[in-house]
Amino acid sequence: MSELMTETEAFVEQVQAQFEHSGSWDMQALENGLREALMKDGCHILGALLSQPDALGRHKPAGTCQGRRSKRVQSLLGPFELNRGYYKSASGRCFPMDEVLGLTDSYTPALAKMMCYAAGTDGSYDEAEETLSVYAGVKVPASQTRRMVQRIGPEISQWSGNREELRREDASTLYVSYDGTGVPMRKSETRGRKGKQPDGSSLTREVKLGSVFTSKSFDKEGIPVRDPGSTSYLASFENSEKFGDMMLREARLRGLGNAKRVAVIGDGAHWIWNLARVNFPQAKQILDFYHACEHLSKLAHAILNSDEDAVREKLCKWRKGLERDKVLDIVAEARKFLPHHGPRRDTALTEIGYFESNAERMMYASFRKEGYFIGSGVVEAGCKTVVGKRTKQSGMFWKISGAQNVLDIRCSVRSGTYDNYWQYRWQKQVDALRTAA
Repeated sequence: MSELMTETEAFVEQVQAQFEHSGSWDMQALENGLREALMKDGCHILGALLSQPDALGRHKPAGTCQGRRSKRVQSLLGPFELNRGYYKSASGRCFPMDEVLGLTDSYTPALAKMMCYAAGTDGSYDEAEETLSVYAGVKVPASQTRRMVQRIGPEISQWSGNREELRREDASTLYVSYDGTGVPMRKSETRGRKGKQPDGSSLTREVKLGSVFTSKSFDKEGIPVRDPGSTSYLASFENSEKFGDMMLREARLRGLGNAKRVAVIGDGAHWIWNLARVNFPQAKQILDFYHACEHLSKLAHAILNSDEDAVREKLCKWRKGLERDKVLDIVAEARKFLPHHGPRRDTALTEIGYFESNAERMMYASFRKEGYFIGSGVVEAGCKTVVGKRTKQSGMFWKISGAQNVLDIRCSVRSGTYDNYWQYRWQKQVDALRTAA
């Protein structure tokens, strides 16, 4: 083994000589240099172990090895040369060692996993490249990480909807929450779509984000507490119907059938309540309290115009009423002060209609008494942390497929299922090798 540790031995001798000359240690240089030397020797060890003629072991295929070819493999320790045999197969020449090691292109599973993790958690592919270099000591170009994400993203998406979910214990309350946010797109992805630009065009496409979490405890003030590690996320550019199917499947994976009760939380978007009605007909529907307060403000300004003191006083009164299940009383009072004509009347009528159509979803005193959350903070924060921080950085313009792949990985990481996917991928590879044998 000593002949494979030449880099480390040489570095140790060099450091010892420097110490004997100076009488002091440069700890930072010692750590960095030793890590680099150990990684280089680790690559030598990997190459020697995996290039042995009998390295295939019990996975050696029938037939005669036709020869050996070298392949430069990128690993978590750095690059090494893999000298492996090739065999004839029905599809041509094959290298069974590549399958035994689980290589994706030329990358080992451990490095592929780290590449996708960095791409999904950092703000950009360039940041992922820097992270891998600084913290892992491996050099992977941003373009290669992007290619890996394009390969792994669809696989994670498919696996996620059919995974074996361990968080299926009985929950007091299972929450399903929806929201949507725009992601900046290339012109080819928004051509012909209506938007908010002055010319009516769109610069974004909406990605729908959903979260599922559970709660079975309360704090000292009786406010429900989200179960630690219980939140899972889904993000998709699909239409609301398809996204609804995805969220229903996720809720079932998370134990929908065992939950004592279910609640759907969202803002006033019609597509959210349509999905709730179709997919969770027995669920309690709760409109996010803070969205309701925003609409109270619009209503107060429409009725009272620019009298800020009067608006502030009215809002204080109405908010207390909203917290006491008095939404219809607020509507009745607002109607008494409707402007006779003009844009302010139109705005006021629109807001009144909003409160009337959502009145049953604004029974906040009742919801609190029954122990429900009344805010959609989980999914709204997710729009910023899951979607925004990765896809809305300055200068970013996406293709739908590219954004979807990175969001699938990011959702898996934030949902706590990322390690499970790689375990599944490894087990699938092992099963395939057993079948082939």
